[in-house]
Amino acid sequence: VEKKPAAKAEDPKKKAEEEKKEKKEEVKEKPIPRTPESELKLSLVLVAKGVKTLQGVHISRALRKTFWLRKKMTKALLLNILNTYVPKTDNRQFLVDYVNAVVEKKTDNEMEVEGSETTPAPAAAAAASPGMEVEGATTVDDFELLPEALVYLNLLVVIFLMDNGKTKEATNVAEQNLEMIKRHNKRTMDLISSRLYYYYYIAHHRMGNPGSIRNRLLAMYRSACLHHDVPGQAVLQNAILANYLHYNMYGQAEMFINVTTPIERDNNQYARYLYYTGKINAVQLHYSDAEENLSQALRKCPKAAVGFRQTTTKLLCIVQLLMGDIPERSMFFEKDLNKSLFPYFKLTQAVRDGSLQVFTQAIKAHDSAFKKDGMSSLITRLRHNVIKTGLRKICISYSKISLASICAKLNYDSVEDIEYIVAKAIHDGVIHAVIDRKAGCLMSKENLDVYSSDEPAKVFNKRINFCLKLRNEAVRAMQYPPDAHKPKREKEAEEAKEAKDSKEEEEGKNKGKEKK
Repeated sequence: VEKKPAAKAEDPKKKAEEEKKEKKEEVKEKPIPRTPESELKLSLVLVAKGVKTLQGVHISRALRKTFWLRKKMTKALLLNILNTYVPKTDNRQFLVDYVNAVVEKKTDNEMEVEGSETTPAPAAAAAASPGMEVEGATTVDDFELLPEALVYLNLLVVIFLMDNGKTKEATNVAEQNLEMIKRHNKRTMDLISSRLYYYYYIAHHRMGNPGSIRNRLLAMYRSACLHHDVPGQAVLQNAILANYLHYNMYGQAEMFINVTTPIERDNNQYARYLYYTGKINAVQLHYSDAEENLSQALRKCPKAAVGFRQTTTKLLCIVQLLMGDIPERSMFFEKDLNKSLFPYFKLTQAVRDGSLQVFTQAIKAHDSAFKKDGMSSLITRLRHNVIKTGLRKICISYSKISLASICAKLNYDSVEDIEYIVAKAIHDGVIHAVIDRKAGCLMSKENLDVYSSDEPAKVFNKRINFCLKLRNEAVRAMQYPPDAHKPKREKEAEEAKEAKDSKEEEEGKNKGKEKK
């Protein structure tokens, strides 16, 4: 038997060097840090691509970058972009003067844009690629900027002015933009113009005169409906409702809701619409509808929208208390809501105890917070619920009790008023009892078993309806790529044509055989 030669021992140094080489090859290149200038150029490229391909996806991507650009935007960067890309014929000096009037607060971590020696991000390379009218131009007086890109740059100017306290100047730029949008009337502007509508209303709201633009908002909403501008409809609906609610015009707001159709395509705007609808229903005493609207708004809103969640949860808490329900304890102790909901937690405890004295103390202790939130009018309605809760506890504890004792336990002044309140509670089914007027007492009946009634069936039916509604909304929200049905139709047409040709050939063969 032949012996195999012994394997040579590997040198440990060579082995270590080979492992180092493999590790170096596996190490990925570090991503190049993005700069505000490169991101802004990429946004302009995306807007131009969306206009060229007639697809709103690219314009939506550009608008999503606005949040990051807003935090990094500087006066020098904005002036550089305006001087580079906006022609003199498009009121460039008008925008430059407004931006120059801004006095920025210097920060330690302020990023240098002009003359920075940082390596440009991949977005900068994309911005220098062909396919957009503005690429590679050092002077812009020899070409015409896309209207959509010009509106986008004007939108950035409006946001920058509002962030730096120049609200009046922001409204002037926004009004000029609205005229330009009306003049061009292009559907590729719809997504950008919807953002402009929002900031236009917010600017007037900060100035304290939102009522001055109500007629203009209604006119713009009418035009958006006629032009099938869906994003604009969603934003203008909410702006009009917010305008009505700012002046407590709940009747007009309800009429506006009844004659319009909600836009469910934009999740954020639809959540805002549900909040306004829930607030209107709460004021109009439609508590069950208000609870449904507010609960749905909380499900649809993003978790990052802490302010919206706080406002909606406060209103939902009051609505649930007005319905006779006690909100879940976990709702008051969420991470971002616990501090702002503390007054409502104390209010809920007072309603749950059924004591008018504790309820009055809770209102006095947190009166300023309730007035700031605009909940005072709804909270005053809770007094009757506190009394009903106290009556329910008394009926469970006592089989027979005098009306005077009930008055003393509830800290109420008049025995006659307590008799009427008890009669109303019996009529509404809050308590199961009988009033003995001769003896001046209340005699409670045995509590009925809930499962012997139709309450479980109603709750089960409510949950099924919610699931079906959620499924229908998901089906309506599905989006398909454009012309996805055409290949299938073309294939079916080809198969039908082949079947027809084969049938004609068979018929021709059969006729030839018959002749023979």
